[in-house]
Amino acid sequence: KDLKLKKLNGLRCKWTEIYIKPDREKSMNKLNLNGETLKEWMDGYVKKNKFNGCSLCIADIEGNTLLDIASGHADKNKTKVFNSQSIVRIFSMTKAIVSACLLQLLHDKKINLEDTLDHYFDNYSNCFALIENAKNVTEIEKTKAPSIYQLLNHTSGLSYFFNDDLIGREYLNKNLTATPDNNNLSVFAEKVSCLPLAFKPGTKWNYSVGIDIAGRLIEIVSGEPLDVFINNNLLDELDMKDTQFFLPETKVDRFTDCFFYHDMHENFFPLVKQYENFNYKKDQVTNFSGGSGLLSTGRDYLKFASLLLNGGKYKNKRIFEDVVINSIRVNSLDRDIASIGVETFAQMPTKGMGHSLAGSVITNPHPDFSSNIGDFGWGGMASNYFWIDFEKKYTAVFMTQLLPSASYPNRKELKKLVNQSLH
Repeated sequence: KDLKLKKLNGLRCKWTEIYIKPDREKSMNKLNLNGETLKEWMDGYVKKNKFNGCSLCIADIEGNTLLDIASGHADKNKTKVFNSQSIVRIFSMTKAIVSACLLQLLHDKKINLEDTLDHYFDNYSNCFALIENAKNVTEIEKTKAPSIYQLLNHTSGLSYFFNDDLIGREYLNKNLTATPDNNNLSVFAEKVSCLPLAFKPGTKWNYSVGIDIAGRLIEIVSGEPLDVFINNNLLDELDMKDTQFFLPETKVDRFTDCFFYHDMHENFFPLVKQYENFNYKKDQVTNFSGGSGLLSTGRDYLKFASLLLNGGKYKNKRIFEDVVINSIRVNSLDRDIASIGVETFAQMPTKGMGHSLAGSVITNPHPDFSSNIGDFGWGGMASNYFWIDFEKKYTAVFMTQLLPSASYPNRKELKKLVNQSLH
């Protein structure tokens, strides 16, 4: 690989000059999967009342569904079984979809990823960040606005209301929660951009509302509402009919209840009020959150994951260009997340885990997290998770509805079991 390194405000970012395509010739010494162990693991989580219900779908690069299993129930009263067609809140698994759509839009419009946000959001023309070790949000210094690149890989300086930092707490104080009924994307982006950044862009990795701002950027560049854009340019193409920002009345019977970990950190308490009784009716949803707003099913999301596994093609039709797939698959940081951010994420070690412009990328497999170099994936607040193993040429989508995602080590346990079950 011919790699170029560019300096971006303190963090060097990899730009690879080749495009990675799936190698079909070597693809399948037909994958065989032993699902018994995986079903036992899922049943164990349900029997111990850790998850009310869950599903697991796995497909190979040829589009064959290797596994479609489930356990437990979709509702609190345990009257509806949970399966791969149960409609769930995918929360941050929305991010990979919106990031990929933005990357393709920018490619089509010939917009540079290094463009800074002041080109699109007026408030960033006068951008400030907290000084190092600031004690309050008034201790700020002038800084350059974040780039689109930094927005997508969470080095922009933005935060989340549940993060334990000054700006995260300020988001909570100002009700910047990105919930489906909280204003709209335009208002949300306006309010977020009024606040200082948590740090100078490019100096740290901090999980953030960056992909909500990316969703607003799609609206600005395309001239279309985010829901319309992703429907026309991705979801309709993949026949993902169950993936939407709202819940049609005809599908209410497949909607799952939301559950909350009994001992969750107080930072997550607002989630109970926000989501426990929210029904996603069309007239209730005003904010198309690019970072957490979509509903979907295991079976639907498997189509998106398979699209990425197949290098941006679906049924021989190209949806994403090679350069877009490259940005999704290649680590955009010159170090791992642990070196410049948190050391664990949803009980997964971040040592040896980088971040592309759409999700996590394994750069050096950690002993405690069964992976291959180049594995791509991400999860959602309700303990959902998906990943793509480009070496073994399969993708897996796990759905459940327990908040928050760090409640149990289910992601690393599941990935290990899947890899052990393949032969």
